[in-house]
This record gives sequence, structure tokens and C-alpha cells, in this order.
Amino acid sequence: MSIADIKLYLKTCYPFELLTDSQLNEIIDNTEMVYLKPNQTVPNLSKFYCIILKGAVVEKDLAGNEVSYFGEKDSFDYLSILGQNENQFFTVEECIFYRFPSNILLKLISENYDFASYFKKSTKEKLSSIASENPYLFSKVKDIKYQKPLIVEKNLSIYEAVKKMTEEKALSIIVKYPDSYGIVTDSDLRKKVILSKKSVEDSIGDIANKNIISVNPDTFLFDAIITMIKHNIKRVVIKDENNQIIGVLNEVDILTQYSNQPQFLALQVERAKTIDELKIISDSMINTVKLLHKEGIRTRHIMKFVSEINEKIFKKIFNLLADEKIKENTCLIVMGSEGRQEQILKTDQDNGLILSDGFEIDKEVLESFSINFIEALKTLGYPECKGNVMLTNPYWRKPLKEFKESIFEYTNNINPENMLNLAILVDLRPIDGKTELAEKLRDYLFEKISDNKTFLSWFALPTISFKTPLNFFGGFETEKGEHKGELDIKKGGIFPIIHGIRSLSVENRITETNTFNRIKELVNLNVINKDFGKELIESLEFMLTLRLRERLKKIEMKKQPDDYINVNSLTNYEKDLLKESFKIVNKFKDFITNHYKLNYLR
Repeated sequence: MSIADIKLYLKTCYPFELLTDSQLNEIIDNTEMVYLKPNQTVPNLSKFYCIILKGAVVEKDLAGNEVSYFGEKDSFDYLSILGQNENQFFTVEECIFYRFPSNILLKLISENYDFASYFKKSTKEKLSSIASENPYLFSKVKDIKYQKPLIVEKNLSIYEAVKKMTEEKALSIIVKYPDSYGIVTDSDLRKKVILSKKSVEDSIGDIANKNIISVNPDTFLFDAIITMIKHNIKRVVIKDENNQIIGVLNEVDILTQYSNQPQFLALQVERAKTIDELKIISDSMINTVKLLHKEGIRTRHIMKFVSEINEKIFKKIFNLLADEKIKENTCLIVMGSEGRQEQILKTDQDNGLILSDGFEIDKEVLESFSINFIEALKTLGYPECKGNVMLTNPYWRKPLKEFKESIFEYTNNINPENMLNLAILVDLRPIDGKTELAEKLRDYLFEKISDNKTFLSWFALPTISFKTPLNFFGGFETEKGEHKGELDIKKGGIFPIIHGIRSLSVENRITETNTFNRIKELVNLNVINKDFGKELIESLEFMLTLRLRERLKKIEMKKQPDDYINVNSLTNYEKDLLKESFKIVNKFKDFITNHYKLNYLR
């Protein structure tokens, strides 16, 4: 190869594309080409850095276990140069690679920050850094202009307190009790004083609401907004490390500075009075997601936001359509990706209705409500579930006792359909109505499954049912035919992590349904070590981000969004990180296989 050819090749290999021409020339001037036959040890890794031109290399630990594969355009091994890797590297087939002295690599690392970052960051750090953080959402509460608190003693008269409120142009009054605080808002003054004809000479403490929701100054603005949405409130109190109130963050404070931001869809949902009004809001969700994604917001944060809005929409529909008997005697639940709070785009519905045992209602009334609920969701753009996991299916609309009977059936009759239904049910999340019914069902599920080691092994088995799309030489194994050059990122990487974590969560009676939160709980319980937990979180989010980006592209092109990723559309850096993510998936599959002894089931 000529010097020009070598330079051209290096520019296609990450991270060498980050180097300047003069830095690349320094490598080329000191590069030699090496040929090795199959099954040879790659020599002198402490003295040279290697870039594969042709062939494949396997890394093995001291016990002979295969740790990693490297294919064309991959490079190795920085840790050996630092004396931090005792593993050996062997050729899998005939190999040709470039190599240059380690001192040149170390020199370039010291000169080029971006180039250095590739080597100095761990895989989880690389995956984490790829998602930039938006300055708006990731501003902290302390960086936002909020109001100083107006704090008065509980015995001060309502008249004097309101007078102070007017003088200081405050939007609320903080009432101090001996061991706690309360809050009085304009709404409280209207309802509890004017409409109730209460004397303004009475104590302000008589009408204060003691259920104060607070955040700390270092809380991200995004999380403060989500807190307001979740609790349906227009302000949060700010407390310092000594639990002292230092300010009040009002909805109006945020709107004044960020009125063009999409997070305030929740306010519109609250004010909606008809399905048609909800449709206008729901239709705007796709643009909101596009905006958040374009601004670099982490995918798991977008999921959190969309989930909160969806929950409010589901609640609103439930309350618009259900009569009081249904509200008091049933629990609306969502399952699947919606139950895990991981659905961003409207891919399908997974919902059900748990009825109180003994609740008597006209079948036609219940059927009519169920049909109207599903039709309302369809009107809002939520497609019907292809598997018919919806209120309109009596199997997913029945008394608590019958849901328990279904779980009993799953544990005593292991087959693919039962395992699928159980996986769906494990992710249940109560939305509205008699929510304790959902908690009772979850408790029963744990009671029947969590200590049943044999059953848990069968339940976890689908974790390893799909092949990770990496070939023997460390490259991507893509589809043929209609999806030529693409890979199914759900089967290849997303599903194994979600289902494996779901299995561990059932075993450990974790009530969280979100996969990221489940991983954190498993780390807290020492089921998974902290570093591996972080790798799983970053890998899962990276794969979900790639899928979201591809889905948004397909929507723009008027195509049906799916789980396929076009490998050729990825940058070299993204390809590198996707390979690393798939390696982490394989590591997790090995963990699940060993934990549940899955080799004995196959």
C-alpha cells in the first residue's frame, strides 16, 4: 500500500479519524505491515499498537477464556502498552495488520484530547458521553430565577398574611409550625376563605396545606418539572441541606423563561375536557419527542417524560368514560413497554382492568366502557395491540381472583404462550381506580414465583433465545433479503437485557417496573456489581437511542417504524460503541445462563 492508501485507511478507523494530517503522518512514518498465520500469538503488544487490515484476532484471558474479538478496522491493545493487561491475543485466521511503536501512540494521546478520550474512557463512559445533555433540561434549580419564600408564623391572621403576600408580590405563603411547614396559595384563599366565608381574622395556620412537595437546589430542572407533573401541582418548595426552606419554584417562573419548551403538555392534559382536546395534545407528542431527541436529551429521560404524559392521558380518559362504580371497584393497568415506562412512540397498547372480587356490574356496561376506552386511545393514535392485550379482551379484564388463577396456571403449565403472558403481567403498572388491586396481584405473583428456582429458569430462558448480531470475527452479522445490511437491535440487544433484568427482578421481589430502575435496585442488592450495572444501563440506553433515531427517520419518510438499524448509517464511533454494547449483552447472557443454569434446559 502507498502512503496515501494507508492514510485513507486510517481515516476510516475510529479513533484515528480524530487525528490531524500531521499526526497521521507521524504514525505512517513509523508503521510497518505484519503478516501472521492462523492460531499465532500476536507478539510485542507492550511495544506496538496494532490496527487490523485483514483477518480477525481473539483476546483470551489467562484461563484461556475468549474475552473479545477484533476484526477489520479494529485496533488493540492500549492496556498492554500500559502494562495493565495480561491477556494474550491470537489470530483466528490469516491476518495482516499495521503496527507502530507504543511511544508514538502515547505521544499522540498526550497531544490530542479527543483522541485521548477514546483510550482513557471506559466503555460505560464512552457510551454515557455520546448523549449530550441539554442546558435547559439539565440546568439545576439553583440556576433558575425562583422566588424567595414568604414565611409567616401559624398564628398570624389571614388578613395580615395576605397583606404581606401582596406587599412582597409573593405567589404563596409558607406557614411555620413548631416542627414543620405548610403552604397557602391563591387557590387556598379562594376556596378556604372567600367561598367558605371564613373570617380573615382567623389564623393563617388553619388553612395551610401541610403536604409540601420539595426539591433541593441541586435538583435538575427536568426532575423538578416531572415532580410537578406527577403530583399535579404548580410549585415546589426548595429546601437546603439543613431542611430549611430557601425558595419556591413556581410554574410561572419556568414558563416565563422557557415558554417555548414542550414539557408543559402536561398542563394542557389537565385542562382537557374532551377526547378531541386530548387528541390535539396527543398528536403533538411526536414533535415533542423529535425536539427532545434533536436537542440531545438522553433517551431514558425522554421515556420518563413521555410516560408521565401518557399516564395523565390514560387517567383523563378513564375519568371521562368510567362511571363511579367502575372507578371505585376496578384498577386500570398498563403493561409491556408502557408498564416499564419505556415506550416513546405510540407502537401499541398493552392495558388491562383488574376488578374487585365480588364486584357486580352489568356485562354490557363494562363491555361498553372497555370498547369506548380502547376507541379513545385509537383516536389519540395508540394502535391496537396485535396480541390483543387490551381491555376489550376479557382475558385482560377480569376479577383479581381470576388473574391469580392465571398466574397459578402459568407456574404449573410451562409453555411459550404462558411465559409470554407472564412476562407482560410482570411489568404491570397501576394507572387509576382502586390501585391496591394491582399491588395485591403483584404480591401474589412474587409469592408464587420468586422462590421457585426451576420455574424462574424457564422464565429467564428467552433471554438467550436470540443470537447477538456479532460474527465470529467481531463484525456485525446483518440480515439478508428485505432487511439486507440491517440488524434487529431489539432481538440482538435490547430484549435480552430487558428480559434478563425482568427475571432477576421477579426473583428478588423488586416492585420497580422500569428496566433502568430495576438495574439500580439489583446493584443495591448486590445481585449485579456496580460497574457491570452501569455498563448495562449505558449499553441499553445507547441501543434504545439508535432505535429511536432510526424510527424517527422512518416516520419522516412515511415508513412504518420498526426495530431494524442500518449499520451503514452509523458513524465509525457508533459502530465501535455498538460492538461494545453487544459484547456487554453477551456478558450479561453468560451471567443469566450461569445464574439460572440455563444450559441444563437446552
